Amino acid sequence: MPFVNDRLVRANLIGDQSQKRNWVLPNEVPIGFIYNKLEHAVMMATPADLQDFALGFSLAEGVLHRPEEFLGVRVCELEHGIELHITIADNRLQKLKMHRQRRAHRGRAGCGICGIDNLADALRPLPKLPADSFELERAVILQAISSLPDNQPMRANNHTVHGAAWVSKSGEILIVREDIGRHNALDKMIGARGSSGNSGFALLSSRCTYELVQKCAMANIGTLVCLSAPTISAVETAVKANIRLCVFERKAKEVLQFNSPV
Repeated sequence: MPFVNDRLVRANLIGDQSQKRNWVLPNEVPIGFIYNKLEHAVMMATPADLQDFALGFSLAEGVLHRPEEFLGVRVCELEHGIELHITIADNRLQKLKMHRQRRAHRGRAGCGICGIDNLADALRPLPKLPADSFELERAVILQAISSLPDNQPMRANNHTVHGAAWVSKSGEILIVREDIGRHNALDKMIGARGSSGNSGFALLSSRCTYELVQKCAMANIGTLVCLSAPTISAVETAVKANIRLCVFERKAKEVLQFNSPV
């Protein structure tokens, strides 16, 4: 079936599990860029406006210099993602091949999956974690959220960077790392946390996408709290990995737990 751009889901209300809220979650899927049969990159994106995406990515990444070098695109929906089979001018393909021979894949702050060339590598198997045994209370989450800005010195200056925190069961922020990319901030926090155990939860200042849940699963983090909505893939990944995924709803000051398949 075709990939959807968003989906209405229901979430339990922390503090009153009998209440539920409806949320519309954006979708994200792996989208592979293939130029004249040459696999080039995989990006996580909402599956909309794919022809615009194919051309815009090609120009923005320097694969093409002019729109005229873009000769067409064929969109192929597969079981686990979408392939964009893009036809480009032969001279640009030769430039692309030369560039690939001398480059190393470089991760970027805004991308979801960096350095991956095909769809099969985008969705790797994840461990199923043992459920966190401690009860996650609303007051504890709100305490951590309220104290996060005071633990982000870079954000205090530039109001831009993301923060990733490791928080104790009582709501005390133990570690914070910052970065312009939410993925980088989480990586840094995981590195700083080391093998300090799993008696706590991760708190991210950003929206929750599937690769952030994936990183938590690989780092044995069983509870993840984010300050903005998850995507469909994030919820599905959390369910599969047995991760407790919670989101703070700013307007209503509510904490929602997405612990059921969407």
